[in-house]
Amino acid sequence: MTESPAPPQTLRGLLAAVTVSLPLLAVLVSLLLWPDSLPAVLASHWSGSGPADETMKTSSMLALVLALTGVPALAGLVAALWRGVSAAVLRGVLGSCGAVAGIGAAAWLLSAGLTMQAGNPDTVVLGWWAAVLPASLLFGAVPYFVAPKPFFTTQADTGPASPGTQEPGAWSGTITSRVLMLLPAAMLALAAVLFVPALAGGDGLPAVLGLVTMLLATAAVALFARLQVTVDSRGLRVISTLGRIPLKRIPLTEITAVEVAQLRPLEWGGWGYRVMPGRSAIIVAAGPGLIVTTTKGKQFAVSVASPEAPAGLLLALRDKHRPGTSRHNA
Repeated sequence: MTESPAPPQTLRGLLAAVTVSLPLLAVLVSLLLWPDSLPAVLASHWSGSGPADETMKTSSMLALVLALTGVPALAGLVAALWRGVSAAVLRGVLGSCGAVAGIGAAAWLLSAGLTMQAGNPDTVVLGWWAAVLPASLLFGAVPYFVAPKPFFTTQADTGPASPGTQEPGAWSGTITSRVLMLLPAAMLALAAVLFVPALAGGDGLPAVLGLVTMLLATAAVALFARLQVTVDSRGLRVISTLGRIPLKRIPLTEITAVEVAQLRPLEWGGWGYRVMPGRSAIIVAAGPGLIVTTTKGKQFAVSVASPEAPAGLLLALRDKHRPGTSRHNA
């Protein structure tokens, strides 16, 4: 399945790009409101619940924050104006830019506001405000959902044939998500912004744990960027092409029905591997896919380009290995 170029929705794309610039606007407005109140030095780092253990010149922090909010704002505008960019890619870029800009503005407002309130940067206590920084990453959801929705078209798999692709009674196809291929790069960039400065400044264990967590999350996302779906005498198998890691297997003897359907991620809990009561799914994009019902009454859905052929073959193989089983039309 591939995603078609975004339809002419420049206005909505620009509106999403404008939302990315809101953190920059918040920083600029704060400068207008606090022209004579900003101290020369601001609290910049906390290792625990106590007072700040590091400070930074206000001019230096302001330069850093303007970069964290200004560069994403510019990148979002360029992405929105770029002709031919797909809606899914645009959403991913704007969402990532919004997350970076959000945490940049939050860091500035917290540091400047709390320092002015305390009067002395060395006595500033972060307290429950510490929750604001990770929560500010969620600002990326604003431009993501404002941006145009992706429109998908399907096509037959045209990649190199796998060993079982041409064998009688076997089918294999791949599906690639452009968004999930770009997202790991954005996550690595975000990890660098969040944790590398802390590591360089000697903030050991918390920064290491945060970096390791982000790297593990990045690897988990990368697993679903490109999938191989195979149907043969062993049943249905879904494998990540990254390291050939198996993600799902349903033997023929456990299949009672196979359906071809248009999969909507939000109806299955979102993108990636989702597990819900009575059903699970591996969805990398909105569009066509297979829904398999097992003998236990559970359903499994997976994104597949042109799913009619694998659905028919899966049912035929199921009936061949289980004589007397009535065939369910896909």
